[in-house]
Amino acid sequence: MAIRHWIYLLMFLTIPLGFWLGSLLPFASDVSTNNPASNADIEAYQHFIEKLGNDTSTVESIMVMEKKSGWKTLEDFKKLDTLTQFWEDKNGIAKALSISNLPYPTPGLLSPVTVPFLDLNHPERFSNRMESIRLYPDIFEKFLSKDLTHALVFLYGNKGIDSLSAAEMSGLDILQPDITPHFIQYDLIKKEIETTMEKDTFFLAGISLVLILLGFYFFSHSLSGLGLISLAVLFNIALTFIAMYLLGMQFTVHMVTIPAIIIVLSFTDIMHMLYHQSVEANRSSDEMDMQQKILDSVKVPLLLTSVTNLVGFSIFLAFSNNIHLQNFSLAAILGVVFAYLCSRFLIIRLMTPGFVFIQKKDFDRLYSIHQKLGDAFSARKGIVLAVFSLLVIVPGWFVFNHFNIDSSDQDFKLTNSGVNKGAEILQKEFFGSKQAEILIRVSKNDVWELGNFKKIAALEKDIDTIFQPLFINSPVVMAKRYNRYIHYGKPEDYTIPEDLQTSFLNEVRKNQLSLGAYGILDTTSTNARILFGFGNMNLSQARKAYAMLHQKIESLNQDEAIFQLSGMTYLSDEATYRFSRKILFGLLASILVGSLLVFFFLKSFRKSLGVLLVNLLPMILALGLLEWWEIPVSPLSLFFLSILLGISVDDSIYLIMQYREGEEKVHVIPVFITSIVLGLGFLSLAFSSFEWIQPFGWIFVMGICLAYILDLFVLPIFLNRKAIFGADG
Repeated sequence: MAIRHWIYLLMFLTIPLGFWLGSLLPFASDVSTNNPASNADIEAYQHFIEKLGNDTSTVESIMVMEKKSGWKTLEDFKKLDTLTQFWEDKNGIAKALSISNLPYPTPGLLSPVTVPFLDLNHPERFSNRMESIRLYPDIFEKFLSKDLTHALVFLYGNKGIDSLSAAEMSGLDILQPDITPHFIQYDLIKKEIETTMEKDTFFLAGISLVLILLGFYFFSHSLSGLGLISLAVLFNIALTFIAMYLLGMQFTVHMVTIPAIIIVLSFTDIMHMLYHQSVEANRSSDEMDMQQKILDSVKVPLLLTSVTNLVGFSIFLAFSNNIHLQNFSLAAILGVVFAYLCSRFLIIRLMTPGFVFIQKKDFDRLYSIHQKLGDAFSARKGIVLAVFSLLVIVPGWFVFNHFNIDSSDQDFKLTNSGVNKGAEILQKEFFGSKQAEILIRVSKNDVWELGNFKKIAALEKDIDTIFQPLFINSPVVMAKRYNRYIHYGKPEDYTIPEDLQTSFLNEVRKNQLSLGAYGILDTTSTNARILFGFGNMNLSQARKAYAMLHQKIESLNQDEAIFQLSGMTYLSDEATYRFSRKILFGLLASILVGSLLVFFFLKSFRKSLGVLLVNLLPMILALGLLEWWEIPVSPLSLFFLSILLGISVDDSIYLIMQYREGEEKVHVIPVFITSIVLGLGFLSLAFSSFEWIQPFGWIFVMGICLAYILDLFVLPIFLNRKAIFGADG
């Protein structure tokens, strides 16, 4: 059996195995997988939080009850109470709590007495409480939005909301005319994201591949070429899935780009090989001679394009301290390596003079159009270079002045998702889109020691000034609650006593569990945290606020009490900023390496500079579009731009190496088909279920079009030669 038959057999056996193992890869839909913070920082934070303990009656679900006219009247809150009590009889729900049935402690003769915070049986008491409700910030901010249009119901238990109960509630007559329930439950959110991520990955890869192959067939009329490229792409993806499975990787949202990267690299390389086969088939004496001629034409650019892409992903791998980002970088590197090895050692062996994959020869009209454009560009070198310089400088200036790395809360946001609506309300009205914490470690006495407590109180004032938080929880809140309690629940006494005494803090210490110590303070009172949520800040604004707070913290830190700014959002924000800069460095390094390799082979600074600039401009355009469309420049969006960079750099290197070999006519066919077909393929991103991915379809199309014009018509000017388009040979 001929070697090509063994290669086909290997591919046909590997593809189903790879995709089967790919389907077994665990999908990590936990939002923490999108946190680029180092594993060490995350583990240290989680270890500290574990010391603080958790309330045994955990909140499994939250209901956001939206009422357009607002929760204002006694009748409104009676409806809310009915909706709250609805869950008390449901299996798996131990307790349902809203402001309508919230118990409120007050001093009794011998022990505390609890009364309803809102007395729904006494209209006058209810009215009095509602008039002063904003004076109870620890209660009001937890259960009601500022405009009173949203109320929260917390469901405690071990199961949460089941779909039947949710459907039953949604059909209750009491919801009419303007009450809408939104159900928020971690496992439901996780399941929806996981299902959507899995569907998106394979659906988008499938749509992209179909568009690419249909586009290829439209321009080449080659079913056999179509089959070969399909086989190679699927084979390379399958090999990557097998490697990921053997290495125990999880599939995260970052890896949505992996199939796209493999498709780009595989298609570009094989397209050039197919073109050279069509040229060399009639010039070769036998199969080995033809394969060697094809290899001589493509082996150097094939290696250089792979090395250029490997440089960027290797930098990602070296700079990432997070296991999920390391896995992405490693998977991308594996995809590049497999695509190179497949093209270099397998695909080349499938080509024979007697079976040419691309039979179409009639591209005269295409050559004519390109020749006219090439002549126009060549005749106006000065104008072209001036316009090109402006295109580099003006968009570059815009990007430089508006460039803003930002963390995105949209990475897991789904189009037309009911789950998202409730989560958005929670972020906007109650908890903020960002949370931060100050971790407190006391080695001398505890947090209730007068000096330590005053430091905590001072920090809380600084937080209020700098962040205007939507909510805050801390030992200070506990002390305020106790002061209000001993003054019979008067709202004006929700404050720290002006003549703060050690005896008062000792009483707070004794009652800390009933005042809400779970998750805020450990049993020894030596470890604590200030937890707060805020919104309406992008990453740049948040980092400035973090820096201001950090200065306040440093001024208070002493050996007996250490304060540390932390929290998952804070760690993510700082890591996002650092890692995004490193990714940009990696992308620029890839372009620079490609330029240096050209200089090494051609010994021409002018030509090296040309490659650098024609590949830099599409990146500037893409970054400018991100800023223009207000898409956060984050690790995920930069990972997508690495695909555009791969397309641009690959074609540039193939063309520059062609000129090195002394060939006069530009190999326009593989570049044209590659650009058109990949542009069509990446339009599939517009169909993504994740809102932030959708604009990348158009960013890719515009970036690919610009790269095409630069490679074919501007790059020859830097090479100081006239572009000639026509049938080779």
